[in-house]
Amino acid sequence: MTSFDVVDDALIARPSDDIDTANAAALEEELAASLQREPDHLILDLGDVRFIDSAGIGMLIRLGERLRQRRSRLVVVIPQSSPLVRIAEIVDLPAAVPVYPTVADAVAGSASQG
Repeated sequence: MTSFDVVDDALIARPSDDIDTANAAALEEELAASLQREPDHLILDLGDVRFIDSAGIGMLIRLGERLRQRRSRLVVVIPQSSPLVRIAEIVDLPAAVPVYPTVADAVAGSASQG
């Protein structure tokens, strides 16, 4: 289940389930479709996600590229207390998509990117 909010020009998506082979493709489609609305970029808040596997990481990288091609962008929020921090470091996720520790930081960083 994913909840959505709009802040400034950003759509904030908050998945509540782990992201793995079973749901990564469906989540990618849900997130990409969500940007058919007004906001020009997506902030994906992974604060409630406790686990992400290689399918989930691949989905984040593909979604980031897909949004870049549409002149949108993906920003990921991984709180410093999250178990996902180590996984993001291992796969060097920030090299593919911007990663911030809080939604407020992500909104501010996205606004500065114009």
